[in-house]
Amino acid sequence: MYQLKPVTDRVRRIREKYRTTKPKIDINRYRLVTEFYMDNPQLTGILKRAKNLRNLFENMPVLINEDEVIVGWQGASYRCCALYPETSFNWFMKELRAGIIPTRSVDPYDIDPEDEKYLLETGDFWDKNAMCAIVDEYIPQFYRDNLAGNGSVCFKAKDNCESPVGHFVANFWTATQKGFGAIRDEARAKIKQYDEEGIFGDRIQQYNFYRAIDIVCEGIIHWSERYAAEALRQAEACTDPARKQELLQMADTLNWIMKNPCRNFHDAVQCIYMYQIAMCMDGQQHGISYGRVDQYLGRYYEQDIKDGTITPEYAQELMDLFYLKVAECNKIWSEGATKTGPGYTSGQLMTLGGVDRDGNDATNPVTYMMLQSAGRLVLHDPPQALRIHEGTPAELWEAAIETTKIAGGVPSFESDKVIIAALMKRGIPLEDARNYCLNGCVEPSVGGYEWAQPGGTGTESYLNLGNAFLMALNNGYRFNYPDGQEPKQYGLPTGYLYEMESMEEVLAAVKTQFDYFCKWQCSCINAWESMSAFHTPLPMLSATLAGCMENGKDCQAGGAMYNSTGNSCIALGNVADSLNVIDYCCFREKICTTRELYDALVNNWEGYEELRQKINGIVPRYGNNDELADQYISFTADTYANAIMSATGPRGNHFAAGCYPVTTNVLFGYGTWATPDGRKAGEPLTDGISSVQGMDKNGPLSFLNSVLKFDQSNYGNGTLCNMKFHPTALKGADGVMKLRSVMETYFDRGGMELQINIVSSDTLRDAQAHPENYKDLVVRVAGFSAYFVEVFKGCQDDLIRRTEMSL
Repeated sequence: MYQLKPVTDRVRRIREKYRTTKPKIDINRYRLVTEFYMDNPQLTGILKRAKNLRNLFENMPVLINEDEVIVGWQGASYRCCALYPETSFNWFMKELRAGIIPTRSVDPYDIDPEDEKYLLETGDFWDKNAMCAIVDEYIPQFYRDNLAGNGSVCFKAKDNCESPVGHFVANFWTATQKGFGAIRDEARAKIKQYDEEGIFGDRIQQYNFYRAIDIVCEGIIHWSERYAAEALRQAEACTDPARKQELLQMADTLNWIMKNPCRNFHDAVQCIYMYQIAMCMDGQQHGISYGRVDQYLGRYYEQDIKDGTITPEYAQELMDLFYLKVAECNKIWSEGATKTGPGYTSGQLMTLGGVDRDGNDATNPVTYMMLQSAGRLVLHDPPQALRIHEGTPAELWEAAIETTKIAGGVPSFESDKVIIAALMKRGIPLEDARNYCLNGCVEPSVGGYEWAQPGGTGTESYLNLGNAFLMALNNGYRFNYPDGQEPKQYGLPTGYLYEMESMEEVLAAVKTQFDYFCKWQCSCINAWESMSAFHTPLPMLSATLAGCMENGKDCQAGGAMYNSTGNSCIALGNVADSLNVIDYCCFREKICTTRELYDALVNNWEGYEELRQKINGIVPRYGNNDELADQYISFTADTYANAIMSATGPRGNHFAAGCYPVTTNVLFGYGTWATPDGRKAGEPLTDGISSVQGMDKNGPLSFLNSVLKFDQSNYGNGTLCNMKFHPTALKGADGVMKLRSVMETYFDRGGMELQINIVSSDTLRDAQAHPENYKDLVVRVAGFSAYFVEVFKGCQDDLIRRTEMSL
């Protein structure tokens, strides 16, 4: 039986510090970036970003805390939060002036009075210099005048792109096995070549790209050496012989890595973490993920064990310390945006398991070490995704399921069969598709080889199909308009429900609106990307991302070997059930007329409770393996996916469809009027590809059979499927085998992803009532996990409402 090993005293101390330290705003990065931008208005593009990053590498505080072995940070104190004003900052200044940051309802942060004073003195600079202000002018005027506020596409008339960039995976193989010294030398050789041959044609763009790579590679080497110097300084003052020796070893590692190929396991862990933090400093900490960590580290661990230079126990402690450093990372968003991913989550997803490029099982000892760290530490971050294939070892299945029992839905389970097929549909060759990882939440990409931009622009990259559907029933108008706004025809004039005489007319109207709003969603993302590629390129990532050095282009300019853009939809289940209600009640069984159903919606079901109860009681629902109900999940899912996949981006790429909500199903529900499935205005929408909360009543197999009714390989940007089991259903080896069997069958038949909460609704209700007794209760919310007591009540209620299943 799989067992967790005890953690060391040091790990226990750091974990306790982590759980008892409130995050704090640190303005060191903000001050350096602000002053650099003020002092260098003449600089633009990639050279500006490269020199900005070099300035950070040279001047950011160097912090090595007591007990730490894996080091690197973006501030001067433990668990502090850096600021990224060059992307978006007006929302921060509004909250700062309102005085709510230390006390806000989700993810509050402390801030020093002197730091607050400096921010108030300088924050206005970013009103016209942040990326969001620049992008606003490039959102198509037609959209800004006629569609902003439509409730389906999230782009606004102004103040867009609160969290642009992010959601990518660097080439950590290159970072660990080659080093930035060699990359720097390659860039310098290209510069020398162009100096000698002449900078003709479009070479000036390549020339400046290589100059930028030279700058950031030299910078990251220098940054690591600054940490080495601090480790030596602390070693000289240290009176504890064991810690002194440890600090000396850290200094040796920090002086070597970044410039040179890693020599051992410790080098590789430190290199991966430090490169990740460097990319956060360059871009911002928004779903930047680690990729296939066990594959980067496995060869170093196995060689060290063979050579006798490390013990399994110390290697596991290093892994624990690495996880604690990742958990420490956090990023402040606006209070509203924070509700999409509450609990100080940073989305730094790690992928483990799966097959290698030749199709063989890639499991190694580090795979199990990662699960040990997740199970022993019970952290909300980092999230983990386990790749599953036909040859996944039984021992790994057991370790993963036992871990998810303890660690709140960590890991999620991903199907190699379906995801590899989805990636190949978007043009990735088989060998590279086999090397995929997951980004942010559940978004697949070929880590280190692809600029997939799976998160699009961030919060604007979610499409509310619920409102698009309602406009299909209301001639392009919303049923509700916020703040007393005058009615406006956002959608196309497709008629009113009461005018439609057949389901064919209803479906045609829905398709027309879906196509229309998908077109505008992708158009606005493209407008953003065209500006982001110039104003916020990513030279630190592009230094290793395959294709960029060869093409002499930043990843955002199309330099990567593979390219795509991601999008995600919300409310698939609500639309599918609503279509079935219209068909069942108005056309098949004649329970009500289309006029009666339309009037019920207009009135938010008030005065129509009898009809609502009848709908909830007798109409078949998606999630119960009912052919009549499930036909509409196929229509809804395929209509959205086809519209998204037909769009192209500025890098010559196609868009990829996805369905994962973070918590936007709750937040978008607040702004979505009543729907024909019996849902009232303001209630949550469906979660990912799941059915309406509480409507899947026939057990897990029927639920999964319904979910399999649409082709998930068309969702190249990922799907999310949540399931919740009572702990008694998974007791012992028999429970593990039952759950494994369910998942294997689902994946074999075309399911892409599953994530499991093993917790009772009663426990969650008690935790809601008595949070002081459940401070370490971790739950899977969406593509991330969080401490249950740290998420907002609407999210807690949604977790409680999810159907509790048995096996």
